[in-house]
Amino acid sequence: MKAVVQRPQWADSSQGLGRWIERLISIGLLRRPLFFQARQLIIRTAERNGIPWRARRTLLRQMAGPVLSDVTTPGLVPPDYYRVRFHAYEQGNLCWQAATEAEQATDAMALRIWPAETLSPLTAQTRLRDAIHQVVDPLLSAPVQRALDLGCSVGVSTQHLSRWLRLRAQVRQESPARVQGLDLSPEMLAVARVRDDEGVVDSWLHAAAENTGLEDCSVDLISLQFVCHELPQNAIHAVLAEAFRLLRPGGALVMVDQDPASSVLQHLPVAVATLLKSTEPYIEQYFSLDMADALQSAGFRNLRIEACDPRHRVIACLR
Repeated sequence: MKAVVQRPQWADSSQGLGRWIERLISIGLLRRPLFFQARQLIIRTAERNGIPWRARRTLLRQMAGPVLSDVTTPGLVPPDYYRVRFHAYEQGNLCWQAATEAEQATDAMALRIWPAETLSPLTAQTRLRDAIHQVVDPLLSAPVQRALDLGCSVGVSTQHLSRWLRLRAQVRQESPARVQGLDLSPEMLAVARVRDDEGVVDSWLHAAAENTGLEDCSVDLISLQFVCHELPQNAIHAVLAEAFRLLRPGGALVMVDQDPASSVLQHLPVAVATLLKSTEPYIEQYFSLDMADALQSAGFRNLRIEACDPRHRVIACLR
């Protein structure tokens, strides 16, 4: 018998609160004000917590512009699902505004996980990423020679992954892994490249996560961090199939994303839930998907599913 997928009521548009929110955000005249309010709330909160949102946005735009052509695959056409509005950006992830604010938004997200603690953005981010890596570590019995971060955005997850793998290799007296980040947004990749001033990531690839163009059985570890809630279900299945194809036998996949069973997400205030649903077009599809079943159907085994913090879960498994 398949497990019943838990999901917050606000994410279920077929009934109750979810239906009310869906009707509200479907009103065109209200959508733009909702997006505007969502952005302003995020920026104000971030700057109050020591994240220099607007100053950092200006600096990253100046730095990343000249390298855009270097990280762009000519002729690559993003799939339709990637062209919708994300995160209050009319152009979704395919614009400079999204790319130059992704680092700040990621730091703000990490701070929201532990609101009762006074943490720096770096401390919160490091705690989050370390918890993710700790779940997959026991599955990695062989040396990790090549790691791939699918849907890497501006490289926050990729850099943390690379640093962790370097420390792990030192402890185990192994050669360090080759780490690559892959994303569909060239603007995101341009920002990722200039953010990686220490060069801890080997290369940045402009491609679709479900059609990477990389060789079969060529990767030891694939990371998929905060990606699946931004995909429709058919794309999630395609990405999992591609990850299975890329991994060597015994290779590991580590995923982190919203935890449908999180009491924090289950009981979001109505205003916050409305803003979240208005800026995440596929969140309902994500919450209604049995991810464990999807992974097993793709061929993965030895699933480990753990809550890594009050909002998120990690799923690690083997090919």
